[in-house]
Amino acid sequence: MPSKFRIRYIFHPLVEILAKCFIKIGITPNLATIFMFFFAILSAISLILFSSLLFFAIFIFITGIMDGIDGTIARLTGKSSSFGGFFDSIMDRFSEFIIFLGLMVFCWDKTLWNLFDMKLIVTIAFLGSIMISYIRARAYVFFKGDFDIGLMARSERLFYIFITMLIAFFFGFMNELLFVFMWLVIGTAIFRFVKINKQIKKEVNEQ
Repeated sequence: MPSKFRIRYIFHPLVEILAKCFIKIGITPNLATIFMFFFAILSAISLILFSSLLFFAIFIFITGIMDGIDGTIARLTGKSSSFGGFFDSIMDRFSEFIIFLGLMVFCWDKTLWNLFDMKLIVTIAFLGSIMISYIRARAYVFFKGDFDIGLMARSERLFYIFITMLIAFFFGFMNELLFVFMWLVIGTAIFRFVKINKQIKKEVNEQ
């Protein structure tokens, strides 16, 4: 059963309004997905070339909004397709890679408490993020339903990065906030694995 606590529910009215505006000017779902990826690239560029946490946060926020717009456009126009879903999923993973690449380069020479290499923390956070999505995708192979469970789904990951990078821009503590992020995504991946494993055992026992 999917989580009832999702950031996308909060921003749904904004996403709906923007989707309707994009429909009026002829933006297709796949084109909206490309725009999402473009803003992810801009977020990485803002860190790698300009070391700007503020613009990084802003572009991350836009990426998150655009991530919801493509699906909303597909739903409102009846243009949902298997390719569209596949394309959206692939671009989601590429966009996360680009975002974490920006963080990796920005944190290249940084350490946390003079103990932990920030490159390692960012790498583990990225792998945890990918596993969250992968576990859900694999669950669809065995079961019907929505396995969007756990705290740090994609929308929440992007929103966490947006908020914490704003905090880091004004007050600092970027390394500490990324350290917390790493543990949150690891915890979510483990939680999904455990819940789906229980579902598998339940299905086997019922057969």
